[in-house]
Amino acid sequence: MQPSQTSSSAEVGDAFQALDHTGDSAQSSVPPPSQTRERSTVSKVVTKPVSTQELEDPREYQIGQVVRRFSPFRADFEEATTLKLRLSPTDPDFPFELESGLHCVLTVPLDYPLNGKPTLSVQNPEMVRGFQINVEKGFDSLVSQYPGKSLLALLNELDRNLERFLTSAKAPIVKIVANVRKDEQTQQAVAEKATDYAPFVPVFSRYSDAQLREARIRRDAEIRQLEARLGRSEIFSKADDGVAFNVPLQVPASANIPASLRSVREAALIIPEVYPLEPPSIILKGVEGRDAETIEVAFEKRVVQNSSFTLMAHINYLIQNLGKMAVDPNPKPTTPIVTDDEADEAGESASKQTQTKNQNRPGEVQDPSRPHLKYIARPPEWDTRGQDEEESETDSSDYDTEEESDSDVASTIGGASLPISSVSAVEKGIMISFPGLDLLGIGVLQITSLSISVKCDRCKEQTDIKNIKPSDAASNVHRTEVCSKCSATFSITYRSEMMHVNSSKAGYVELENCSITDMLPSSFQPTCSECSALFPSPPGVTAVRGDTSLTICRSCHAKMTFRIPEIKFLRVSTAASTNALPLRTRKPKENLGITSGTPLPNNGKCPHYSKSYRWFRFSCCNRVYPCDKCHDLGVAALGKDQAHPNEHAERMICGWCSREQRYHPDTCRMCGRSVIRKIVTTGFWEGGKGTREKGLMRRKEGHKYKTSGKERKEKAKKKVAREKGKMWWPE
Repeated sequence: MQPSQTSSSAEVGDAFQALDHTGDSAQSSVPPPSQTRERSTVSKVVTKPVSTQELEDPREYQIGQVVRRFSPFRADFEEATTLKLRLSPTDPDFPFELESGLHCVLTVPLDYPLNGKPTLSVQNPEMVRGFQINVEKGFDSLVSQYPGKSLLALLNELDRNLERFLTSAKAPIVKIVANVRKDEQTQQAVAEKATDYAPFVPVFSRYSDAQLREARIRRDAEIRQLEARLGRSEIFSKADDGVAFNVPLQVPASANIPASLRSVREAALIIPEVYPLEPPSIILKGVEGRDAETIEVAFEKRVVQNSSFTLMAHINYLIQNLGKMAVDPNPKPTTPIVTDDEADEAGESASKQTQTKNQNRPGEVQDPSRPHLKYIARPPEWDTRGQDEEESETDSSDYDTEEESDSDVASTIGGASLPISSVSAVEKGIMISFPGLDLLGIGVLQITSLSISVKCDRCKEQTDIKNIKPSDAASNVHRTEVCSKCSATFSITYRSEMMHVNSSKAGYVELENCSITDMLPSSFQPTCSECSALFPSPPGVTAVRGDTSLTICRSCHAKMTFRIPEIKFLRVSTAASTNALPLRTRKPKENLGITSGTPLPNNGKCPHYSKSYRWFRFSCCNRVYPCDKCHDLGVAALGKDQAHPNEHAERMICGWCSREQRYHPDTCRMCGRSVIRKIVTTGFWEGGKGTREKGLMRRKEGHKYKTSGKERKEKAKKKVAREKGKMWWPE
């Protein structure tokens, strides 16, 4: 380095000392004990290397650092450059609730860092203006206190002192209020209180009405597409403000994905209100580190470079190219394509071309801001999988994956080796499958104690069988149970299978004289995907359909979670049964000697109740008797062993038509005749409730001698005819 460059960049090098966390390294020569040379008191100072971009344009270099760290929205104007970002406090014991971070607008003048000073504006809607002024003044004091620090270093200092700025006394605010009446003051106070928590409005809304209208139409259409594709997932949710969306990420199991990102299952998608005029951003949940930050930055850059793609296309690209985005944070722009599938293919081809381009030029500097970092091509012998294997994996379906041999699975999933007992020699019986099995932090999963509910083939009685241990080819353990109703003997054999990300088969069950109906809470044994340690069984992990089970690895203390959304029982082949049970002989139907449509003997009357025209079927013994007394006499004649008290009869047989039906107190529902004889206690009409027979009516009852309207008309006609016959007509 030349002396002129060293003197001009000394101040800049000291300014970025806090950011890079690299101090001056001193080298001193330590003489051996055998020598008597005096120790040197002067240390050799090595000058920190300075990049070419930092020397040529320090302002753009510092802005680039802020862009890589916070991924802000940048706007360049004639007098300054503004960066809209969100600063999340890094202190784990931060006392204030800033879930969305500190909304900051950083203004960098054009003559910075020579003359101008950067300024900060806080835009949090839930924060009182007095505390916003405290943070803004605190940032100004940091700029004055550390004149040589970079923009990123100043923001880091603001993060460290943010609690001190917010806990200080609120800055006074002067409000100019017009002289109004008390009722108007009350209304104005209510209006101000309602506007204190207004939604966060973007600072750079410098767009025309036509642009905002088109952006709103496209934003609503893409959000509807996002909800239609991902709305069925339980992870998907939408915030009340309509800006933040929680989307699921079904990351495929691949060796190309970094280990720190294999546990990601969801992400927060931030869609601005003026999208696509402002790019969306994404925040990976459940993972931390440099890889996650690199993917978040790469996602936003790809959205800016491919603004014509839809949100669903960006999500698909993120899921399929998670490993590539973690390695290459600067994806190359591709040609805009309308469909989502073609968009994903275009992104993959662009990333492959970029990777090939970097491999063809090993040792080249890719980032001019960091010239000391050089990219070296990946050696070809490190690639363990060929191109044919990748194509076959891409074209294979889920059905083919489940049907692959267990030896292939054991060679690909890694971790704990599969025991011999998990390999089924013959696939027969009923296969237990868990479609949609969700494994998080688990390499393989196995059922160590199965509990099921079975139904007897003879009497259809349900029986619960618990703690069925798996058997293998050597032991061939059989479980024997007896039906509690018909004493039939059940035989159950369970052969366990290892479940992983590419297989949802839990094993095979062979049943004799019964059929499986449901799976009860059973014991599972997971294997940690981090350290390949088996969870002890017993106790194991008890799980059932629909529940999410969480446990901790006993070795590395990593979280292991699995969920069984659905259970299917698929019959692979009919298990051979040794002896088929004969069907139980049914009892012959009771012959009462009656015919439907004809009356019962003596119209159903008995010596005890002479005015009852029906028989009853008693629910206690399911036999037919005319009355309760006849029931007691008939049961007593059968013997003491069958003696029992009579219960209420719910069915009856009509004495007029001999049809059996549900009990009705007055009339038969089939023929409509009365099954009881009513006793007439009065000789009067009584509005139709008394007697209707004129022979039984009293003499004082008017209806006894009252004729009907039809009879009166006939009498009137006869009278007119008689009168006509007596009349004389002149000739």
